[in-house]
Amino acid sequence: MTRSLGCLLATACVAAAHPVAYKGAWQLMLGGNENFQHLELYRSYTPKEAFGVHLMHFKDAGEHEQFALVQHNWLLKRWNLPEAQANFYVGLCAGVGSVEDGSWDPAGMGFLRLDYETRQIFSAFDTRFFRTDHIERSITSASIGYTPWLTDFDKMSTWLILQVEHVSGMEDELDIIPKVRLFKDNWFVELGCTLDGKPVGHIMWHF
Repeated sequence: MTRSLGCLLATACVAAAHPVAYKGAWQLMLGGNENFQHLELYRSYTPKEAFGVHLMHFKDAGEHEQFALVQHNWLLKRWNLPEAQANFYVGLCAGVGSVEDGSWDPAGMGFLRLDYETRQIFSAFDTRFFRTDHIERSITSASIGYTPWLTDFDKMSTWLILQVEHVSGMEDELDIIPKVRLFKDNWFVELGCTLDGKPVGHIMWHF
């Protein structure tokens, strides 16, 4: 039972892009779509805390917005269940944001994330809010994923994911995004597209 739970927790750490990993780990995440791109790099200096940088670019109606932030993440609560795991994370950022004329303003961000995972399914809710004197943005998403078959822990696993996402201030549309995620060991690659054909991609790597 202990070995089974340990394997489950090891899988859960890479099945989703958790903002806090194991102590001493680095985590790199990058990706996006034609209107939004991001790069995040964190180091978990305790099992419940991570610190790093968060870079973002928005393109809306021909205008460009950039954010450059330092970010601190906390794992507030973890539930280790007999065959599953659930997590509650929060984070705060501070930095600068720019608008089309090239001016930079102080910027801040807050986020929270809830997720629940087993070896065969996972679900997640994530919301982030960004603000400067001239810009307000929020990104909210909900995802559910399923792997049609279980593999050994050292083999590549395939996940089918359905994500619903809303980015405020960018046409205020709700995007429905089917995706495929391939993950193995300490990395995953995720590819998909919105229902109107906009491609979406993400990469995550623990090291």
